[in-house]
Amino acid sequence: MAFALFMAVLALFVFMAFRLRMLTLDGAFSSWGLGVVITAAFGYRGLGLLLLFFISSSLLSKWGKEKKKKLRTLSVESTGRNAGQVFANGGAAFIAGGGYLLFPHPFWLALFIGSLAEASADTWASEIGVLSKGEPYHLLRRTRVERGISGAVSPLGLAAAALGSLLISATGALMFFDGKWIFPVLLFIFLAGFLGNVLDTIIGGTVQLGFRCRICGAEVEEHTHCGVLTEKIKGWSSVNNNTVNFISSTLAGLAAGVVILWIL
Repeated sequence: MAFALFMAVLALFVFMAFRLRMLTLDGAFSSWGLGVVITAAFGYRGLGLLLLFFISSSLLSKWGKEKKKKLRTLSVESTGRNAGQVFANGGAAFIAGGGYLLFPHPFWLALFIGSLAEASADTWASEIGVLSKGEPYHLLRRTRVERGISGAVSPLGLAAAALGSLLISATGALMFFDGKWIFPVLLFIFLAGFLGNVLDTIIGGTVQLGFRCRICGAEVEEHTHCGVLTEKIKGWSSVNNNTVNFISSTLAGLAAGVVILWIL
């Protein structure tokens, strides 16, 4: 009975997110499926943590939207997250839920929280970091670049990443753990989420596909810009932003899971 109620609440939330253009149609179905598995595995607390990530990330995507539209390196979406983006950020959480249903163990719980902590850190860093006044520093090129280019960081973006990881790790630790384990779990999952975001930045600056606009010269992640096809300048054809997000969140979740195996 309780599970059916949670599914009804989830369906209503997903429908509202679709109507508010936070999700595309395929993104809505994917989000609902993700929520079903997470709720079945981790109960209402798991669903609550998933919704906390989604709501905070969606609200941040709206923050400073007009300013983001002026950045030639970014493509600001108006239709919401699609199925690929949902899986990129929540695929590791989905795997964790499935693993927990088959083999119940705290490892899967830590993987779930850690992957969402990294996804939150990455989203917060991306959505807030691009609003920095100064140009970010590219970790690999060791020079200043335009805002919005993969592989670059800023003090504001790093602070946002830390806060995003802390929000999820602290909430997850308080929800699922008690007593003497709360602080160590919080600390290690926070570090996994934050460092996973740094890894995301490094992968994004190396093997992720990157293009240059033939018209304005901007470095972008899209195949077209200014109405023409862009020129590939780096990366592997199979590695786009969704791929990088999935890899980073999965590795962060696995790191959190391994640490939990060690400390519990």
